[in-house]
Amino acid sequence: ALLSNDDDLHNAYKYGNFALDIMRRMPTREKYCRVSFFLFSGVFLRSNRMHSCLDTVFEAHREGLKAGDVTCATICATIYCNIAFRCKKKLALVKKKLTDLGREAKVYRQESTWNLVYPLEQAILNLMGHAEWPNLLDGDAIPVENIDVWMAIAEGFKADRLLCAMYYWQMLV
Repeated sequence: ALLSNDDDLHNAYKYGNFALDIMRRMPTREKYCRVSFFLFSGVFLRSNRMHSCLDTVFEAHREGLKAGDVTCATICATIYCNIAFRCKKKLALVKKKLTDLGREAKVYRQESTWNLVYPLEQAILNLMGHAEWPNLLDGDAIPVENIDVWMAIAEGFKADRLLCAMYYWQMLV
């Protein structure tokens, strides 16, 4: 990931694949989810086509759940949903996957991590025509009465990643 930050994508890709190969050969899979999350968010999304990352990120999500690392599994699920949307998968399929993974996040009490997906979900609802105001990132997916209240709450908790996600998806809508 450090090589990726230095824009040495060739070597980052090479060492990232080497790390994944080591992880696949190890009998313990507890760290697979964390390593995959780190590599796919920091290296492979910059050096691979997004389509090629989908299955592996979802596999890392499943392995994280099996190993009991529900936080990283939920992070892998958020990465998966974002990649699926950007890969121009059908909106209805991405929305269904979002709903299923969101239920899973609630079961494992990972709502605070899953908050990062709500702006994406609202953007999908807007694009599908299921929003009262399609030009605003506001509607059924937002957990409070409107986006302004949610942004104020996020600012109060210093939730920078959530604020970035809200601003990003607001610009796209």
